[in-house]
Amino acid sequence: MQSIYLDHNASTPLYNEAFEAMRPYLTMEIGNASSLHQAGQRARKAIEDARARMASFIGADDPSEIIFTSGGTEADNMALKGIWAVSQNKGKRVISSPMEHAAVRQVLRQMAGEHLIDLVLAPVSSSGVLNANDIQPLLTDDTILVSVMAANNEVGTVQPLSDIARLCRQKQIPFFSDGVQAAGKMPIRVNDMGVDLFSLSAHKFGGPKGAGILYIRKGTRMVSLIQGGRQEKNWRGGTENVAGIVGMAKAAEIAQQNLERDIAKLKNLRDTFENEILSKIPQSRRNGDLKKRIPNTSNMCFEFTDSSAMVAALDLQGVACSNGSACTAGSPEPSHVLLAMGLPQELAHASLRFSLGHTTTQDDIKKACRILIETVQKQRETNPLWEERQRHLK
Repeated sequence: MQSIYLDHNASTPLYNEAFEAMRPYLTMEIGNASSLHQAGQRARKAIEDARARMASFIGADDPSEIIFTSGGTEADNMALKGIWAVSQNKGKRVISSPMEHAAVRQVLRQMAGEHLIDLVLAPVSSSGVLNANDIQPLLTDDTILVSVMAANNEVGTVQPLSDIARLCRQKQIPFFSDGVQAAGKMPIRVNDMGVDLFSLSAHKFGGPKGAGILYIRKGTRMVSLIQGGRQEKNWRGGTENVAGIVGMAKAAEIAQQNLERDIAKLKNLRDTFENEILSKIPQSRRNGDLKKRIPNTSNMCFEFTDSSAMVAALDLQGVACSNGSACTAGSPEPSHVLLAMGLPQELAHASLRFSLGHTTTQDDIKKACRILIETVQKQRETNPLWEERQRHLK
């Protein structure tokens, strides 16, 4: 059975071109980029070329503002803890949203639990979008950081970063954004966004797992977390993952070249999918803002079903999707994102995320719709509450 992969927000297929770019650094080019001999200097050149390409990808002024990491989680930790470490004389207040990925959310919760910070969560609308006007009164003199993700990994909503950044600049508060789900799905220009720190992960836009970046705007005060050698401008000790870095830069180049085309394609496929499902499955609904979202993500609720059972049943039929973030898979708790948006627990438990990518086809969508419609119907037939509802309707 050929799988229909609709979980690109968890991970994307590696571009063939990215793999080919990596191949020499997995086989023949074995030099350490810190070594002075020719093999080492070839690795160094590959890294610096990749740094320049990643700076171009996000619209950074200077390649030196790009720090290579092992992925989004490390970059998020580096930003949050690095800013905190130099800000203790100013205060402890950190402003964030209740919709953040676990790589941000869990870090801030742990720091708050250890009384290292005073964590304040800004309110979020029922459509999953923050309002900068709600954040403004939260920015007190002892605020040391604001952390708001660019695009949500579960419902796809895009946050008003430039509006929030404007408020932060007025009070000289560092502004960090987890941009992992934004890459390859929307234009990224860190100067227009106004962020001081921005994280990306390669495997979310056709690159390899185990590679990412943290953008640090020049003049931003923070400390490094990983001590060791003098790699990455002294920001991150440890021998660089040359193959992963090169593959990430190639994937970023391809994603940037294809961005406009992919946005149009994904939006069309997503809308086709949603319209078909909403018209054929009663008691179904979209979750999240219909316009302020990345084009590949559809979060839908199917009342009188259980999302975990649905994921398993769909997988058996060859459709891969999720009921939330891959990093919280297996948790019995409903999505914290949907709860923050005001969904009751029973509806949050009945919601699925479908995320499309550059390999998704019209035929995939057609088949997925048919399988999803059949699966929802079968799941509901085993639910006594659904049967009772049907009797009342008669």
